[in-house]
Amino acid sequence: MSSRPWLRKSRSLTELLRPPRGFALTKAGKVFFGFLTAVILVAMLTGNNLLFLIIAFLLSFMIVSGIESEMNIRHLDVNRFPPPEIYAGMPGEILYSIRNPRQDSVRLMLHDEGRIAIAGIARGVREVFRQERTFPRRGRYLMGNMTIFTTYPYGLFRKSITFHREDPVIVFPAPIACQPGLSNGDSGEGGGSGSESISHVRAYAPGDALASIVWKKQHLGFVSRVVQGCGGSGSVLVLHPGGDLEQKLGQAVFLVLNWWKSGMSFGISFNSHFSGLGASVSHKTAVLSALALLDHLGEPEIRDFPKGCHVVHL
Repeated sequence: MSSRPWLRKSRSLTELLRPPRGFALTKAGKVFFGFLTAVILVAMLTGNNLLFLIIAFLLSFMIVSGIESEMNIRHLDVNRFPPPEIYAGMPGEILYSIRNPRQDSVRLMLHDEGRIAIAGIARGVREVFRQERTFPRRGRYLMGNMTIFTTYPYGLFRKSITFHREDPVIVFPAPIACQPGLSNGDSGEGGGSGSESISHVRAYAPGDALASIVWKKQHLGFVSRVVQGCGGSGSVLVLHPGGDLEQKLGQAVFLVLNWWKSGMSFGISFNSHFSGLGASVSHKTAVLSALALLDHLGEPEIRDFPKGCHVVHL
C-alpha cells in the first residue's frame, strides 16, 4: 500500500475526470471539419443566409454521427478468456466474448495487443472471437484493459470505449525434449551425462506396464522409453542447481507432460518445495505453475518421498 495518500487521491481524481469515450478524427473527419470551418468563416464575413443554412445542415450531420456511433458501442459487454495452458514462445489462443443486448453493432475493432476486426454483432447474440498471442518468457503476466473502436456510421470519428479488466496469466516454460541417460538402479543416481540426461530410463520391452511408458518425439517417429522402478507408485522429479536454468525447467515441463499423458502419478521437488504426488489436471497445472514462477534453484532440501515412488534427478 502506498504511504502517500495524496498520490492515491490524485489517481482516483484522474480516473474520475477521464472522459468515458475516446475520440479522434479520421482522415475523412479532418476534411469535413476543415470544410465546416471554412464555411463558418465565409458565412460570418459575408452574412450569406444560404451559407448559414449549409452550416446548420453540416452540424446536424455531425450530431447524428456522434449519436449513432455512441449507440453502436454503448451497451457492449466484453469478456476475455485466456487459455488454461500457455507456454513461453508458443502461440496461445485467447477467446473474446462480445454481446450487445440492446441493438445491433457494426464496424467494430477490438484492440488488445493485437486487433480483431468485427463486421457486426446481432442484438442479444453473444459472439466469440479468437486471437493468438505469444508470450516471450515464462512467468506471471497481467492482461490489462481492452478497447473497442468504431467509425460508424459515416467514418468521421473514431470513437472508443475501454473495458477495465485484469486477467492474470501464468506462462509455463516451453517444453524441451530430454535425451535419456542410463540407469544405475533405484538409488536415484543416474548414469546419464550432461545437463540433458535423466536417470532410470531404459528401452521399452514387451510386458512393461503402460503406466511406466513415456513417449518421446525423436525426428519423424516416436521412441518409447520406460521409467524403471515406478511400479505404478508414481515418480518424483528432483531439480538440482547447475547448468542453464531455463533449459532445465523446459526439460522438467517435458517430463511432467509426458508423465501426465501416460496416466502416471508424479510430483516435483526443488529447493524446499515438494508438490506431492498426483495425476489430475489441477495437480499438473500446480506443478507447471511452480516451475513457471521459480526464480532461483538451490540444493533440494526434501529427500524423503513416499515409499515406492521412483525418483528422477535432473
